[in-house]
Amino acid sequence: MADFPCHLLTAAGARCQPRSGPTQQAAITIALHPFMLDGQPVDTLVQLDGITLDLGEPRRQAGRSHCFPVNPLKGYIDGSICLLHRHVPLDVSGLSFGAPDERTLPARLTGTLVFSAAGITTWSDTPLELAFALELPPTPAQIDAAIAAAIAATGARNVRDAGRAMAWLVREHPGWDDRSALHTRLCRHLPAAGEAS
Repeated sequence: MADFPCHLLTAAGARCQPRSGPTQQAAITIALHPFMLDGQPVDTLVQLDGITLDLGEPRRQAGRSHCFPVNPLKGYIDGSICLLHRHVPLDVSGLSFGAPDERTLPARLTGTLVFSAAGITTWSDTPLELAFALELPPTPAQIDAAIAAAIAATGARNVRDAGRAMAWLVREHPGWDDRSALHTRLCRHLPAAGEAS
């Protein structure tokens, strides 16, 4: 059997959830660029669940590397990718993080695609290294700058106009997931209805 052509797997972006699923551990979803496999288009992603890292503030992982046991050992990352209409387990043995820029934290996973566990005989279990850029949550300063831009762009004058400014923020920053906190912070920048702006 041949190894899977891992060069086809290139990350388009990645997002993390600090607490996900029944274990409330971190999860990372890595979007992949679509590719052709045996003449067929493939649009898939890599899912990593049960990560025993604190990703509540991903910037704190900058410059750090972590090793992980593989399934079924305690502390393993539950990784997978969907190929040929099957979930292929991904045994992740390492995650490393580089230096962040304003919006992303470069990262790299090391592991093995376990085709044998998925009952796929086309390829042998194949080592994988995948570089990706983890989207970072905005800093308070970035949020405040975006709110100021939203107020200026929409002409919002008080909290009655918060919906209009919020719509602008969601459109311009679709990756900012905590919209309740964003709305609360936006309202702190606007006077109450009837107050002078």
